[in-house]
Amino acid sequence: MTKQISDVRVVATSLTVSVSDVLLNLLIAMFTGSTVMLSQALQGLSDLVTGGILYLGVKRSDRKADLKYQFGYGREIFFWVLMAGMFMFIGTGAFSLYLGYQQFTNPHPIEYAWAAFAMLVWGFMTNLYAFSLSLKRMHRSSLTKGWWHQLLHSSIVETKATFLIDFLGTVAALLGFVALLAYALTGKAQFDGIGSMVIGISMMLVSILLIRDVRDLIVGKAIDPEVSDRIIGATQTVEGILSVLDLRTMYLGSAKMLVIIEVHVQDGLDTDQIEAIIDNIKIVVQQNVPEVHHIQVEVETPDGDQEMPIDKKDTKKRT
Repeated sequence: MTKQISDVRVVATSLTVSVSDVLLNLLIAMFTGSTVMLSQALQGLSDLVTGGILYLGVKRSDRKADLKYQFGYGREIFFWVLMAGMFMFIGTGAFSLYLGYQQFTNPHPIEYAWAAFAMLVWGFMTNLYAFSLSLKRMHRSSLTKGWWHQLLHSSIVETKATFLIDFLGTVAALLGFVALLAYALTGKAQFDGIGSMVIGISMMLVSILLIRDVRDLIVGKAIDPEVSDRIIGATQTVEGILSVLDLRTMYLGSAKMLVIIEVHVQDGLDTDQIEAIIDNIKIVVQQNVPEVHHIQVEVETPDGDQEMPIDKKDTKKRT
């Protein structure tokens, strides 16, 4: 059985790669005078700061529930991801765009381009490794069929953030290599500025995607309809359940779900039997969807004014 890659390992690996990117790229930028390499250093700085923010968020969101926060601290990770996205957009993306524009309008020559090429190859390889860990963690999640679906719908925002960061680092190294190659072939330093501007715009676009995603989770986005169907299906297998009347869900943190489910049970059951049914629902649901962190079961009897029991099609509308 393949060992699951933890969120802490994913974030820590990205953080380590970012330290290397900042120090080495900054040294090469000073050595060569390349704006692309300076943008690479800024991109590494962005990854370093955002990685540190995410690591802090993962550790803080792991704290146990207390009287003040009775559902735990899981949703705190959403706040820290939001801060990471804002820093990426304001702190580094816009600055790289500015530096690239200055090099494009007022170009200066690049020295020792071979050192820049070597550093870009190294940066591409290290970021690609960190990116592969993020990709594996998303792909192995039990909630989805593939990494793309996971990227769009899952709540493991710290892994999605590092996924985007490491993907950006990989792409930025490739873009920088192409820009310097164009400079080497043509002798026009404007290509160095174009590469820096493209890297800056890429960072800003990734940060917008990250902020947009975490915004939905902060507001209280429901879980994926496919997972809701699994919860309903598992509940309906419990003996004594006639139908599922309603389902309400929300993410309590990274891969942590709150589920409130309303059921209609058979008539004539005593209190002990109803309590046993409720306990069985909790067990069966959490066996089928381990990410359910808290589940509340309400027993109701439908009347003429109440909605008909929900089916899978209706669940997708509600969630």
